[in-house]
Amino acid sequence: MKLKPIFTACLFLCFMLTKGQQLYDDFEGSPNIDYGFINGVFDKSSANPDQSGINKSATSGKYTRNSSETYDVILLEPTAVMNDLTDYLSGSKKMTLMVKTDVSVSVQITLENSILAQPSNHPTGRHSEYFATTTGSGNWELLTFEFKQQPDPGVSNNNVDQLVLLFDPGKKTGDVYYMDDLMGPEFENPCANNEIIDTIAEDFDCNRNVTFDFHNGTFNVIDNPNTDGDNNSNKCGQFIKWTTAKDGAFGGTLNTPFTTEDYVSAKIDLYDLNAPQKFLVSMQDENSNEVSIDSITTRTSDNWETYSLDFSNISPSKLVEKFVFLLNPSTETEDTIYFDNFILSKELISNSVHEKLENLISVYPNPLQNNNKIIFELKNDGIVNSIEIISLNGKLMDFLTVNKNRTIVDLSNYAKGSYIAQLTLNDNTLITTRIIK
Repeated sequence: MKLKPIFTACLFLCFMLTKGQQLYDDFEGSPNIDYGFINGVFDKSSANPDQSGINKSATSGKYTRNSSETYDVILLEPTAVMNDLTDYLSGSKKMTLMVKTDVSVSVQITLENSILAQPSNHPTGRHSEYFATTTGSGNWELLTFEFKQQPDPGVSNNNVDQLVLLFDPGKKTGDVYYMDDLMGPEFENPCANNEIIDTIAEDFDCNRNVTFDFHNGTFNVIDNPNTDGDNNSNKCGQFIKWTTAKDGAFGGTLNTPFTTEDYVSAKIDLYDLNAPQKFLVSMQDENSNEVSIDSITTRTSDNWETYSLDFSNISPSKLVEKFVFLLNPSTETEDTIYFDNFILSKELISNSVHEKLENLISVYPNPLQNNNKIIFELKNDGIVNSIEIISLNGKLMDFLTVNKNRTIVDLSNYAKGSYIAQLTLNDNTLITTRIIK
């Protein structure tokens, strides 16, 4: 009779020893890792489609494999080098992942050194490979990964800093996989004891209070390429626009939604080697309806620069839950921008742009009235060269050369909604204001 508790305790201890000791992502809050390159479509805040089984979580990750890729990659980047991996090679510790899918496939984890492992030099830099197989039952199941081989034995057990996850490697399929509770090798998380600061929406270091749900381009978390400038953060975001997607959009969800009773403005740091470029910031409600739009034109190419966003025109009754960034929308060029420190504020960060606009020009009536005409009236001659009317998705609706003090624009053919009026001054300074029809 006394052997049973001892046997049970032994089983429990053995089970605990087989598990990875660190949670990488449970898709409920901020992950303990960064996501780098991703081939397919990854929704990191998908509703759990089945809470009746072993996974009771409200949310999970949903991954749709890229059917054009033979080796479809999800790259996970811990914030530090993993601890000694000897126990994972011996099998005394094992990585686990909850998966729900309708297909029976092999799932592979490769542990790599990010400097040595490059896309075209396999097996260099690949420390070790681990495999598990889904049943395809359509129910949640816990996969336990078994060590298979070391493609590059020259990589030290103490010099691994990234994990590559592959569903059905070696085949071209577009299958869908739900995942949750990825447990991987331990690493010393420098942010483990840091207090979460809600006002910092995203700094790519220790305060990551948003999820990036979509990107019409290549989105990566990378080392800051210009730490000698005005932003000395370790990490930042990089977005490279696809030439096949005209809007150049990427964005996601705020972990803590807000109203203008909480925050009335924000700021964001941009580093743009190809300045000037257009960068739009759209704040949205839960249904992806636009509630505000700020148009930024980057000014410098040799340093980080901070730009202000104004939320004061958002109704206090509106809950802001989502955001969309757009880089050079309505173009088909492969543009790149680096961004960081997306920070919310309870105060208006700067009224200088609005004050400058009011000193130069009157824009009325705004919102428009029944005749659908808006008037731009200069307060001094020759201070404005041109006016552009731009839709929220970045489409140029009208371009007007200003050669008199009073310019009337007819918006009868415009759809109802918000637009951006961008004024180019005679010194090439750009000022924007919002127009509501």
